[in-house]
Amino acid sequence: MTYRKKRLLTIQIILILTAILLMYLFYYQGSKSDKSVDFQKESPTPQNETINGNFFEDVEYRGMDANGNRYLLQSKIATFDKDVPELIDMGGMKATFYFKDGKVLKIYGDNGKYNNKTNDMEFRENVKVTQGPNLINADNLDYFNIEKKINIYGRVKGKSLDGNFSADNLELNIENQTVDFSMNNNGQVKVNLNK
Repeated sequence: MTYRKKRLLTIQIILILTAILLMYLFYYQGSKSDKSVDFQKESPTPQNETINGNFFEDVEYRGMDANGNRYLLQSKIATFDKDVPELIDMGGMKATFYFKDGKVLKIYGDNGKYNNKTNDMEFRENVKVTQGPNLINADNLDYFNIEKKINIYGRVKGKSLDGNFSADNLELNIENQTVDFSMNNNGQVKVNLNK
C-alpha cells in the first residue's frame, strides 16, 4: 500500500468511528434523557407562578384596533388567572396608538387590565394621555376596541395649546373623532380658552 492509500484508510476509519460515537451519544443517550423531557412536557411550570395564575415581567402586545390603527401595549408586570387567560392584569401600563393620519396617542396608567381576545384595555390610577402637545390626566380610562371609543373618567383635567378644561367624564369616539364632556350631579364642565 502506498502512503496515500494508508492515509485515506486512516481518515475513513476515524470518520466511521466518529459517526458511530455520535450516533451512540445522540440516539442511545438521547433516549435516556427523553424520559425526563417527556415528564417536563406533562407538567410545565412557568418561570414565576402566583397563587391564582402566572406572573411575567416586561410584557408587550402588538396589534391592530377595529379602525386598522396599529398599537403597542407594554407592561412592567403582568399576571393572568389560569381559568380566565384572556384577561391580563397589568402594572405599569403604557399603550401607544399609531393612527393612519400620522398622529400618535400615548396612554399611561399605574395598573389595569387587557383583554387579548377583544383588545379592550382598562387603565387605572394616575392615568395620563398625550397626543402631541395635548395632555389629559384622570383616574380611569377604558378603551373599547369594537365600539371604537375611549371613556376617561374621574377627575379629568386637560391641557392643550387652545386652553385647559376639567370634567368628570370625557368620551372620545375614535371613528368620528368627536369628544363629549360631562359632569356628574349636573355640574358644569370648566373650560378656559387661551386667546
